[in-house]
Amino acid sequence: MIRDLSKHYMGTAHYFRAAVHCLGVCLFSAVLLTGCSTIATYKPQAAAGPAKPPGYPVLVYTEDMTVPRPCEVIGTISVSDTYFTMFGGSIESEMGKVMHAAREKGADVVQMKSMGRPDFSDTHYRLVADLLRYKNAWETVVIPEQAFANYLKTNLRNLDPIEGVWDGSGRIPHRIGIIKDTSKAGRHFIGFVLNTENPTWRKGYKKIDIQRGLQPGTYIFDYYLDDFSKRETTVVLGGRMTFTLAIPVSEEQTELITYSKERQVSN
Repeated sequence: MIRDLSKHYMGTAHYFRAAVHCLGVCLFSAVLLTGCSTIATYKPQAAAGPAKPPGYPVLVYTEDMTVPRPCEVIGTISVSDTYFTMFGGSIESEMGKVMHAAREKGADVVQMKSMGRPDFSDTHYRLVADLLRYKNAWETVVIPEQAFANYLKTNLRNLDPIEGVWDGSGRIPHRIGIIKDTSKAGRHFIGFVLNTENPTWRKGYKKIDIQRGLQPGTYIFDYYLDDFSKRETTVVLGGRMTFTLAIPVSEEQTELITYSKERQVSN
């Protein structure tokens, strides 16, 4: 009897040790798979839109920066650590999670609300950001390229020198058209995208608002950058077929973009 009970308890102890070992392995595997990293939590505030493609340029702003275009908040994403999160990490890795969520929810803009660095109480970078989308459609010139070419040929003798097709140099070569347009107060011409590989700019998108300057052959440009903010500059064209703009690409760097006019041949 005693021998039987001893066998029973030994078997039970062996089973218990095996169960504890199995549970330990499972917990360790779970930590390796999920617990060593941070977790992202999303709180929606509006319906998500169609997902953006991988190359879509989602713009990032700090909390104190003003987004140039009117936006609405889709939702808020928080990236935080857990009890098992390992110390350190990189801000690039955590921002990657934010940007992935932004494209997945159809956002155009990420506006950071807070960022915490690793310290004694928190083991990893922590981020909170609002995901935004543009509220309004960007002004677009709806004219087929062939129809625009026909307009230029038909009105060749009466065109303003600024009107025509202009090829722009720079990091991403592009082509714009400029045509008379007074539908906006104070504007005499509009520059619009004809062709570009820059994913920010779709065909027909407004690129420049233009008004005549006080002197003949001068023009005042409101030139729109990739974040849709504008820069005012004066262009002295005279009888030339080119003009150059100094476009800021960062606080320390300026890019020179030269536009060359395509020659028009009369019928």
